[in-house]
Amino acid sequence: MIRLNHLPALAVVLAGSLAIPAGVALAQSNSVYRSADAVAGKSERLGVYGNVQKDCTPGPLPTVRVVTPPKHGELNVRSGTLKVGRITRCPKLAPKAQGIFYKANSSYKGPDEVSYEVRSASGKVEAHTVRITVKDASPADAKPTQDTDPDL
Repeated sequence: MIRLNHLPALAVVLAGSLAIPAGVALAQSNSVYRSADAVAGKSERLGVYGNVQKDCTPGPLPTVRVVTPPKHGELNVRSGTLKVGRITRCPKLAPKAQGIFYKANSSYKGPDEVSYEVRSASGKVEAHTVRITVKDASPADAKPTQDTDPDL
């Protein structure tokens, strides 16, 4: 399930084609700063990025590059498929997407930070910096999660 409050760029990236007319070479970039909470030892999705054209056909996936890895965990980029109906204007589409996942070391508690870039097929770059607060697992957080879920 996608929690849109944790995925501010999802609506922007999936909202339409990110195309620049042929022959125009622009280095466009935006910076996004935000915070997130994570539980020690548990994978937390930081973002989902894809490309859906105005006619509801999938476009080329963006590329994701880790700029600053976390100091107290790991950052993984996984490809997967969004569930049908996740994009309201294209209710029958289940597009491919890239997911960014952070997992703090199981014994760590405190602040961490990651930076990554998302580059669309048209060359637009979004720089993301996420300040993460890692907390201990509560009994409710101790439930096993499926890190191999193909649905982002």
